[in-house]
Amino acid sequence: MSPLEHIQQTVQKTAEAIADVLKIEVEIADENLVRVAGTGQYQENCGQVMQASFVYQHVLATGEMVLIENPGQHELCRPCPQCGQCFEYAELATPILSNDRPIGVIGLVSFDPVQAKRLLENKEWMLQFIVKMAELIINNLPNSAAGQAAMLPLNLGSLEKEAIVKALGEVEGQVRRKEKAAKMLGISRATLYRKIKEYELI
Repeated sequence: MSPLEHIQQTVQKTAEAIADVLKIEVEIADENLVRVAGTGQYQENCGQVMQASFVYQHVLATGEMVLIENPGQHELCRPCPQCGQCFEYAELATPILSNDRPIGVIGLVSFDPVQAKRLLENKEWMLQFIVKMAELIINNLPNSAAGQAAMLPLNLGSLEKEAIVKALGEVEGQVRRKEKAAKMLGISRATLYRKIKEYELI
């Protein structure tokens, strides 16, 4: 059993929190390419070895993030039997690193043009966010220093607050800052204003 499978419930909650905050489908695989967690259509395939996962194999082999802007046209997509018939519009995959060694992958996958546009327009802060979530997962491993001290509870409110702060930071000093931040987050301005007030970010 892989380290991520040992904390599967925490990994699943993390995937759900990421999907809820970023409004995109999420899958998390371990170093053996077993889908440990997922949202949407990926949730039903948890526990199964991923087939044709060339992108995740690359992330695990290199320890580097991969962004697929045009599935089917990217070199990592060419060996896939689904190449040219892929249902994905864009994908961002980043490693989960433990002691600088990849032990898994977090993937953000868009299945429609709206999600793809939001992912591609906001890839930097989305990447920062999922790197933080990878750290959260690592801190929950039983053998990690932080994991031995105390398991970190998942708090959707703090994840959402962090995403809002990051989005507002990205548009700092710009005209119509809050409108742009709301667009980045995929929420209405009214929702953003309510969340800013709720989290006392004023």
